[in-house]
Amino acid sequence: MNIEELIDQLNAINPNDESLYEVDSIIDLLHKLDIGEAKRAIGPLFKIFERLNEGHYDGVLWSIIHGIEGFNEYEDDLIQSVNRCPNEYNLLMINRILNSGKQSYKSTDYLLLLKELHTDNNLSDFLKEEINGYIDRHSQP
Repeated sequence: MNIEELIDQLNAINPNDESLYEVDSIIDLLHKLDIGEAKRAIGPLFKIFERLNEGHYDGVLWSIIHGIEGFNEYEDDLIQSVNRCPNEYNLLMINRILNSGKQSYKSTDYLLLLKELHTDNNLSDFLKEEINGYIDRHSQP
């Protein structure tokens, strides 16, 4: 299967129904491709999180996180996803980066990004609480 077909499959997934379970096999196929080609799927993987209903949990979502992290150099797409549609999974990935000791990427300071998001009145209380926890954890000396 080529990258275009895999991206089409990712774009067709409704993460709120059974089609979410197709992700594991797609990620396996992506990791068999040339890394340059496979990285084209990072954006569509983030968009799965963006289509997810808030509070929906399924273990396969961790497969997406680990799949994206396995590509390395995903931070541009992560920041774009957070700016487009902050959700518990792309924010969790920001937290994981901060846990690793990395504070910024290019011109984006991760903690400042979280603080700016925390003031967004359009975010749910659930997301604001998640963000507040990350801010508290990483603002400590």
